Amino acid sequence: MSILVVCGGDSSEREVSIRSGSAIHQALLNLKYDAQKYICENKKDCIETILKKKPDVVFIALHGGFGEDGTLQAALEMHNIKYTGSNSLTSKVCMNKFFTKAILKEYHIPTKPALLAKDIKDIININSFPVCIKPNNEGSSIGVEFAYDDIQLKAKFSELIKQFKELIIEEKITGTEVTLSMINSECLPLIEIAPKKGFYDYQNKYTSGATEYIIPARINQSTIDEINRIGKTIYKAFYCKGAIRIDMMIEKNIPYVLEINTIPGMTQTSLLPSAAKSVNINFEMLVEKILKSAYEGF
Repeated sequence: MSILVVCGGDSSEREVSIRSGSAIHQALLNLKYDAQKYICENKKDCIETILKKKPDVVFIALHGGFGEDGTLQAALEMHNIKYTGSNSLTSKVCMNKFFTKAILKEYHIPTKPALLAKDIKDIININSFPVCIKPNNEGSSIGVEFAYDDIQLKAKFSELIKQFKELIIEEKITGTEVTLSMINSECLPLIEIAPKKGFYDYQNKYTSGATEYIIPARINQSTIDEINRIGKTIYKAFYCKGAIRIDMMIEKNIPYVLEINTIPGMTQTSLLPSAAKSVNINFEMLVEKILKSAYEGF
């Protein structure tokens, strides 16, 4: 069985993707699989190279962009190539925070109401602060800003909309940030995320020592049980597959879902591997579980 680990891409998460891909590739080699790593540059380059190499399985380690929004998954489905992770529709929906919120509401899962804004005219009626402003189709907390009055909102919106086509604006949540990792519909121990300064932005995510990760999270058991129930509901409702990670903020004992990550980070120190390690699933074992999920329901 030939495996092609695909990473890189042209999104803002390229460097993290390469680190994930390198760790996955090494784990597969350690497990004696016939695996190659391919660092792609863009969508056309990626799809053409995969079709030329004709692997038995593509292990997707792309974060953001065409690798996580369903584009690559759709191309692989069209050519009947097995791949890891959720299908093209699930990937597309979960990458879009606004679509995700709409489905969460249908299942009565707590998430803050959000406004989808593409133009400065879309925000003129916002009069309650503070608010969180973030790109509708990005990960790793890229482009996340907070506004505490109308002047800040307009200034930050005007700056962010130049880089991102769509922004969502929602009430700022004050509470404890946690992340729930899942593998093949099973919940792993909840991780509490405690930045030493500011909030859990891109810098705090990828700067060594900037954030404390507490496993298991210092959360009461009834809330943990509710979060696990929400996780299982999401996994089924969104038709997820393989590994996912669900980010939440707990405010007044209510876990509000922020986003669903269908291709979680897979460096040796990423959150999903850390949660797995806490229940004696080492990195190689985790990689193999994700790999084998590519065959389920194909």
